[in-house]
Amino acid sequence: MSRSALYSPKQQRGMGLLGSVVLAAGVVVAGFLMATAVKEFRKYDQFIEVRGLAEEVVKSDKASWNLSFSVLAETPQAAGASWTKQLEKLESLVLGMGFEASDIRRQPVTIFENVNPNGGFVEPGKRWRAQGGFVLETAKVDAVEQASLKSDVFLNEGILIESSFIQFYFTDLNSIKPRMLKAATDNAKEAAQTFAADSGVKVGALKTATQGLFSISAPLGDYGGENTVMKKIRVVTKVQYLVE
Repeated sequence: MSRSALYSPKQQRGMGLLGSVVLAAGVVVAGFLMATAVKEFRKYDQFIEVRGLAEEVVKSDKASWNLSFSVLAETPQAAGASWTKQLEKLESLVLGMGFEASDIRRQPVTIFENVNPNGGFVEPGKRWRAQGGFVLETAKVDAVEQASLKSDVFLNEGILIESSFIQFYFTDLNSIKPRMLKAATDNAKEAAQTFAADSGVKVGALKTATQGLFSISAPLGDYGGENTVMKKIRVVTKVQYLVE
């Protein structure tokens, strides 16, 4: 005997209706779960991308002072000897300005013959030229800045400086990185909140964050800065926030 024969036609119709209801309920539940999943997926897929900026002006902690000069003589040997004597005098003057001997790094001397470009006569005492100098590297930034203004001291001692070139550096970037990255991230979130408010959404969790390069420039410009004691440190971060 078949299983359906155990039930009356009325009972069979009721069971069929119940099965349809259960099937429909299952479709509704499945549809709800799918809709929820799609909604959550779209929620994760929607984000705001902004950039945060942080700038800070700091003082250089290292300085480099390049000094060079030349002397003239009748022979290459005399030119070399005269140059060495002048170099020792120049080093003594610089050390008297408050620097250490370990701060000085001598540069190679170059000795060459003077030639008159017009083919004219060159005085015997000026036939050979010795040229060179030294680089002073120190953490005494203020002392270098002040000493560079005293070129008359060298001139009074018979030393004619041909080149005086100073560069200032900031080398302790790691000490300010954490607070600058935080400031850049805070700036990015503020921009994201402004954008979200204008778009009628809310800023959610952080999705991704990318640190840009730190740049060092002059305080009032985006380039150069080698000759300025004060430096402008700048970093830009790219941040993505989910939206709600």
